[in-house]
Amino acid sequence: MSLMDQQWCPASVQVTVLQARGLRIKGKSGTNDAYAVMQVGKEKYQTSVAEKSVAPVWKEEAAFDLPPSPSGGGGERGTLRVHVMHRALVGPDKLLGQAVISLLQLMIRWQLLDKTGKADKDRGEVLLDIQFMRNNMTASMFDLSAAAMFTARSRNLGLLALAQTSV
Repeated sequence: MSLMDQQWCPASVQVTVLQARGLRIKGKSGTNDAYAVMQVGKEKYQTSVAEKSVAPVWKEEAAFDLPPSPSGGGGERGTLRVHVMHRALVGPDKLLGQAVISLLQLMIRWQLLDKTGKADKDRGEVLLDIQFMRNNMTASMFDLSAAAMFTARSRNLGLLALAQTSV
């Protein structure tokens, strides 16, 4: 990977799952005991359970390391998977919906939830805030070396221009 590629290659991504809305009701009391599971690559993070809610609010953050991409493409490295679940007291938890987000499209926005292999039904939305971060040491070292190169080039160009005008 060239020095220029390293400048734009984030080392990790920080995701904040803020809330969900419009979820299908799976609980017997007309509400959900909802939680979200976020995954980037093999790393996962699970929020706390928002009990007896139709519009759960979590405001929970997770940071995921992004392994270097050997081919330079996004692939799984650039994919965030979010599963919103209902905690069942008996039996397995129930999937309320999921969102698969390309991290290359960075923004704060509502993501529609769906369910793989099922007919299209309104499954609600989840609000996410996604921020990329670089390793501080690498960023500092790169920024210092880039600034030093720019300063040295500027001085050399300035001296060259001064020499040309005085001839």
